[in-house]
Amino acid sequence: MKKQFLKKNKYKFKREKIQYTEKKHFLSDKEIIFRSGGRAKVFNISHRLQVAVLAFMALVFCWSGYNYYYYHISERIIHRKDKELGKTRDAYVDLMTDVAVLQKNMQNVVKSIDEAGDGLAEIKSYKEQALAVEDKIKQIADSEEWISSSEMENKMTEKEAAIQNEIMQKENSLLRQKVENLSVTLTALQENMRGLESAEIDILDKIARISGKEIDQIKASLTEINKTLKGKNRYFNPLSNMKEGKGGTYVPAKGKISNPELTDKMSSTLQQIDKLAEYKAAFKSVPLGEPVHRYQISSTFGSRSDPFNNNLAAHKGLDMRAAKGSRISVMAAGKVKEASFKKGYGNMVEIDHGNGFVTRYAHMNKIYVKKGDKVEYNHALGEVGRTGRATGDHLHYEVLYRGANVNPLTFVKIRSMNES
Repeated sequence: MKKQFLKKNKYKFKREKIQYTEKKHFLSDKEIIFRSGGRAKVFNISHRLQVAVLAFMALVFCWSGYNYYYYHISERIIHRKDKELGKTRDAYVDLMTDVAVLQKNMQNVVKSIDEAGDGLAEIKSYKEQALAVEDKIKQIADSEEWISSSEMENKMTEKEAAIQNEIMQKENSLLRQKVENLSVTLTALQENMRGLESAEIDILDKIARISGKEIDQIKASLTEINKTLKGKNRYFNPLSNMKEGKGGTYVPAKGKISNPELTDKMSSTLQQIDKLAEYKAAFKSVPLGEPVHRYQISSTFGSRSDPFNNNLAAHKGLDMRAAKGSRISVMAAGKVKEASFKKGYGNMVEIDHGNGFVTRYAHMNKIYVKKGDKVEYNHALGEVGRTGRATGDHLHYEVLYRGANVNPLTFVKIRSMNES
């Protein structure tokens, strides 16, 4: 196999020789040939010329780049400076506007103070300074071209409107806060009002109970009195002789009570109090109580044995034994009808109380009043004695109703309505 292969490849291939040329520089000499009209012109460009042209082009490129960069940077700087200058201008105008508005507001304050009559020298000096500052601002605004007076006036108007708006907002906020506080206060007042209404109802209930008890006591006393008067065919109605005596112009009550329970309770209680007052006013003429203190009953009203002849006799009063000189007091207001010595009675005082009631005080040691005198409850009439037809020191006490003698013991036992 190897031999056959060698036979087939007995021809040898020739290698071509490679020729190397010299490497040229980037800026080597150049030739430029121009053909025109069958002629050829050759221009040689030397290495130095190429270097010079290339350096010149590089210099032009750098200069152009520098100028381009500097132009854009300068424009950017100028633009930034313009913006800063504009901001400074606006800030300056705003500051001048704020100062002008502040001066104007302070002038209004000073003016209001002056109108109030407070002529303090400091306020007047400040007013002059404020006017000077305002004039200075106007001069600056007029002298500088970049400051517009109209713009300042517009800004001043806007500033004043903003200040007024801020003041209104604050006032509205304060007003809302006051309304909220008033709402809370109103709620608390309503709670307190309900509590007061409840307390008033309780108080009115107590007043009604107290006045009711007094009316019941008066009615019980009236019943006892009428039992005594019944034997003489008499009857005492304390309200029958009472006149209404009410009138006057109508003046509505201030305020309105929305609680019907409280309104009804007040109405019923006031009616009861008025009724009690009428009873008390009528009973002021009724001689109730003890005309002398520290006494003993020595002889009652009615039939008895006469102390001088032991014969049966009618006793028209009540004998109340007491120490000589003991004070005798009247048990109801009235007028003195008699104050003198009477046969049988000795020193005697007679009082007309009105409404048909009359009282007599006999056997007195001394008399303190005279005929025609007006006396009030518990007024001293005289002293206990034994003048007239008497066996010892005592007070002979009589009570008459519409001319008839009635048992004084009933009136003595009943507590006077005039006592505190």
